[in-house]
Amino acid sequence: MKSRPHKFRPLLGVIALSATLAFVIGHAPSGSQGSSLISDARASAGGAVQEGWSPTGVYPTQEVYYPGTEALAEDEIRVIACGSGMPMPRLKQAAACFLIELGNGEKLIFDLGTGSFTTLYALGIPLDYMTKIFISHQHADHMGDLPTMWIYGMQNGRSKPLEIWGPGGGGMPESWGMKAATDGILQFYNWMQETSKGGLDTRSLQMIVHEFDWSKKNNVIYDEGGVVITSIPAIHLEGSVSFILEYAGKKIAFSGDTLANRWWTEAARGADLAIHECFLPNREFVERYKFQPAEAMYVSTMVHTTAPIFGKIMALTQPKRAVAYHFQNDADTLPDVVTEVRKVYDGPVDFAVDGMVWNITDEGIRTRVAMMNSQPFPPPSVTARQQAAPGGEKYETPEWLLQGFEWQTLELMDQVHDEFNQEYGTDFRFQLRPKEE
Repeated sequence: MKSRPHKFRPLLGVIALSATLAFVIGHAPSGSQGSSLISDARASAGGAVQEGWSPTGVYPTQEVYYPGTEALAEDEIRVIACGSGMPMPRLKQAAACFLIELGNGEKLIFDLGTGSFTTLYALGIPLDYMTKIFISHQHADHMGDLPTMWIYGMQNGRSKPLEIWGPGGGGMPESWGMKAATDGILQFYNWMQETSKGGLDTRSLQMIVHEFDWSKKNNVIYDEGGVVITSIPAIHLEGSVSFILEYAGKKIAFSGDTLANRWWTEAARGADLAIHECFLPNREFVERYKFQPAEAMYVSTMVHTTAPIFGKIMALTQPKRAVAYHFQNDADTLPDVVTEVRKVYDGPVDFAVDGMVWNITDEGIRTRVAMMNSQPFPPPSVTARQQAAPGGEKYETPEWLLQGFEWQTLELMDQVHDEFNQEYGTDFRFQLRPKEE
């Protein structure tokens, strides 16, 4: 089959530049910083530099979010895209994941697709603050990093179990539900759990699962601290849902994966932020993913939403700001997506990339991109670590294995202990000593 040429390919550079300029101008900050582009132009022509800028002072943020530097107002919501991509792994886009930070202190995770825990971790937020996870369905690009985030809690300062809300029931086999999935994760990492007891802080190695009936419409699955989250069925596969979050008079809608969905149209209408999947055009599944045409049409028209349908959904629901995610957002893919969306929708829309940030207040919605730490160490613990396992359990390595130690390193090992004890005021001793045969 002959490849179909992209009719916009010769103009990609111009379009990409135009899209970049449109984003900068369309998201210019209000107030004194709003005219910074104009002021800079005047300064380059010999005019005065805008007040607040100097060669040695602190520069304005230029619409960049630095994690951990801004407090949230009590009625404010901040949303961070920690995964905007697809099942196809790539460095710049993890699979589906959005962190929702609320002014009451809650931090809620909607989906946790493959690769997204790395982005969450790069924000530097203590992991004890990020323990509530809502899974829309059990495809790996929506929950593939759940095992990773769970098992790595003990090395990275989390003392609390993860709480997971996920679909079950609704006529599905019990083995398809969220509880069965998490039981499988526990079994998969059984060796790592058991052999860590008494050596590391293993309090985090639990999962509290809240399984809900995925088939119910407008089903309240969470109601705490002024936060209400409801689920609606998603037209994807059995056991798939979309979420609607309401807090402080504001509404966030998150689609997961779905076809155009009348329950979404009703529940998400007028949302402050509507985060909805927006697949690449059908032909890309043949040309880029190397799917067979039948596979391409099934995936893009029977279980997912493509760009023109995304646009129509937003036109029907009129959110204050739409967010398109779940596609490879590149210089040569974005123009087609934008064109298809704009055929039917002319409202505010952001085409998500990992690290994109939205602050939702009564005054409006501000879109930025976060500067994240690419080389983080563990974020600070908010609870003192403890070595003892719950219940006092402790794994003991078999003696025969320990006796395989290379005794020619024993003197150096004792020195390592002495130096550590001197620095930290402790009294640890290396316990291994050769046994007479």
